Amino acid sequence: MLERLLRWKIPLIIILVLVLVGTIHYTSIRRPDITRLEGILRDVLSPFQWSFSRIGGFFQHQVAEVNRWRGLKERNLELEERISQLEAEVFALRNHRRENEWLREALDFRDEGEYELLVAEVIGRSPSQWESTIVVNKGQAHGVVSGMAVVTNAGIVGTVINSSNYTSTVLLIVDAQSATGGLVQATGDLVLVEGGQMGQTTLAAKPLSRDTKVEVGDVIVTSGLSRIYPKNLPIGEVVAVESRQYDLSFSAVVDPFVDFTRLEYVLIVMPQEES
Repeated sequence: MLERLLRWKIPLIIILVLVLVGTIHYTSIRRPDITRLEGILRDVLSPFQWSFSRIGGFFQHQVAEVNRWRGLKERNLELEERISQLEAEVFALRNHRRENEWLREALDFRDEGEYELLVAEVIGRSPSQWESTIVVNKGQAHGVVSGMAVVTNAGIVGTVINSSNYTSTVLLIVDAQSATGGLVQATGDLVLVEGGQMGQTTLAAKPLSRDTKVEVGDVIVTSGLSRIYPKNLPIGEVVAVESRQYDLSFSAVVDPFVDFTRLEYVLIVMPQEES
């Protein structure tokens, strides 16, 4: 039996090769029609081809979406970082613009005055509710000593009460310990301006004469009678006049021109050099 199979082995191989070659030749020729068997096989396999095509297209779409989402995520992170950088730049530019505007006004104010002014930056504030002070970054190394007046282009701020080599402490005029000689700009009547009023946000102007008259809207300026503040520096505006039963006549409530909650830079009035 085995010998018979081996005897027909070579002829069978030759026949199979001939059939395969003939099939390839027959199917490679362009034909207007296909055989019935080819049509049946094509119809049977078409649903599977459609399914494989849809599945392949679905996975290709998902891979493309994942790649697109990954690209969008990376781009979003880049944009967020860029936005943060731009916001920081805008914030810095706004600060620089505000500082430049203040310094320009301060320089104009200094040019108009007859005294030398030293620009100082506020670097600290008193944490105590009972004392209103600020700390500035100029001290004895810059010629600053106790008793010097501190102002802004809006009005007077306070007085230097102590200093180190590179810092100074300023007692604000709204502090209860502060008292400043002033006068009513419209009439020239003298008043004493004291701090410590209404939670240290307003001042009190007390008359130094029974004939002194103060009305709402009057501007109070420095009298120049002390050695601290030069004359005619703005202090504030009268917003109310309160009658006093056991004093000369009244006490005027003065709203200071300086906003003490937003102080960033101040001007220290330096002593004039003797000619």
